[in-house]
Amino acid sequence: MAGFKKTTMLTDVPMHYCPGCTHGIAHRLVAESIEELSLQDKAVGVVPVGCSVFAYNYFNFDIYQAPHGRAPAVATGAKRVHPENLVFTYQGDGYFY
Repeated sequence: MAGFKKTTMLTDVPMHYCPGCTHGIAHRLVAESIEELSLQDKAVGVVPVGCSVFAYNYFNFDIYQAPHGRAPAVATGAKRVHPENLVFTYQGDGYFY
């Protein structure tokens, strides 16, 4: 059985999110997926203002910040300019219902 290995797509910065927040879990899932798909050099994230904006501290790839509600528009523009990249938005307050 292989041992636990942290994905290289996450930084070594301790996360500051509130207890019970699921941003850390979501970050790990996104980072592991990018690494598994070998898209490390092509990943671009777009985040809005709010708790999700701190993603730039935790991911080892490019992150753009967008104004409230404009992350999909910014991501669309980034994808049109660089269609070869994996462009995604990461949004939400991290609270799981």
